Amino acid sequence: MSWEVTEEKTGSGRIRTLTNQLYPAWTIETKFTYLTDAERRALMGFIASVKGGYEPFLWLDPEDHHESKAPLAHISGNKYQAVIRWGTYVEPCAYIENPVVYVDGVKRDSSTYAVSDGIITFKNAPDSTAVITADYDYWWKVRFADSKFSTEMLFNNINRSDSFKLEVVR
Repeated sequence: MSWEVTEEKTGSGRIRTLTNQLYPAWTIETKFTYLTDAERRALMGFIASVKGGYEPFLWLDPEDHHESKAPLAHISGNKYQAVIRWGTYVEPCAYIENPVVYVDGVKRDSSTYAVSDGIITFKNAPDSTAVITADYDYWWKVRFADSKFSTEMLFNNINRSDSFKLEVVR
């Protein structure tokens, strides 16, 4: 995570800070330590299809991708935003799957709401005082930070990739 912060120090030692970022810049670094030849070809084909760092895509972090009983942010009327929580800090999700929605702790039938990207829209808006929470898997919207990518053949049908970085885009 990184923030662009501008600092200005006055003669008396007071510090003023400023940022124009609403959300932090996230960078995910990963690599594939074991790929079959077929997996390597599929990965290289995917990277070619998004033109390296040109087109964003959705990334499911294999280690951290689930929220349980997450309070949803009320957007307006019957629309609620799914979020990713980092302690007390929250930011909106780009895309969610497998949502289970609760209104005041009671599970709602999936036919009573629709999901589009990270937004849950109720067919009938819950009471304005209702607490809306949900369980879901979230995906990051990312792009390759570098347009170069390579793999190394270790043995017959055993390959690995170099380390690569993904940048979250909004």
